[in-house]
Amino acid sequence: MTVRTRFAPSPTGFMHLGGVRTALYNYLYARKMGGQFILRIEDTDQARFVEGATEVIYDTLKACGLNWDEGPDNGGPCGPYVQSERKDLYLPYARQLVESGHAYYCFCTEEELAGRRQDAEKRGETFKYDKHCLHLRPEEVQARLDRGDPYVIRLNAPTEGVSTYVDEVYGEMSFPNDTLDDMVLIKADGLPTYNFANVIDDHLMGITHVMRGAEYLSSTPKYNLLYDALGWERPVYVHLPTVMRDSQHKLSKRDGDA
Repeated sequence: MTVRTRFAPSPTGFMHLGGVRTALYNYLYARKMGGQFILRIEDTDQARFVEGATEVIYDTLKACGLNWDEGPDNGGPCGPYVQSERKDLYLPYARQLVESGHAYYCFCTEEELAGRRQDAEKRGETFKYDKHCLHLRPEEVQARLDRGDPYVIRLNAPTEGVSTYVDEVYGEMSFPNDTLDDMVLIKADGLPTYNFANVIDDHLMGITHVMRGAEYLSSTPKYNLLYDALGWERPVYVHLPTVMRDSQHKLSKRDGDA
């Protein structure tokens, strides 16, 4: 097996020290194993896109000597390497998941979801989508699609049992399935969410080892549901401990840390 690692930043501002550390580990492991290091720009969250941030990513990695084998600027066999340029790839996989029962169309409006969220808060509960649209009759779903009603596509996460996987740093990780939410895969604008595009792109680009921050430990069961539902092999997971500002707080770009 040829090792293929990737660094997949979002162009939302300056490169953060934690991001550079993640890139370094991916780069070094690929070099040690005689594999390839891939750079992918994940820009599907257009609301947070910062003009010029992609160039900052290129310049920072090059200044650190982290040269990629495949990426947006130098190409490769799995391109394009910018998610917004791959937008037509994702919907067919989401529809495949709908057909197999692993996902479903959701027509709930933002106002309806906000109301249910408020109701959950009043009850002292954490809001989780209640699978309302999972129970729509197939003919009703088709009628709403034909009518052009706005929709998203959601993962149909299990509500019983436990999801388990092995991380190379943290060991065996287990999460009760009733804590998983039916995350959105395709947004109302037709673009994939970060989580969905991440899985599709990692598979199509042949990524063998996913090295990323420890904040993704609890999201990984949802990624694995997608891998399993699509009949794809899961990658090796390597979650990196959080880079800390001090003993209590993680280093955070959102909190103004340099």
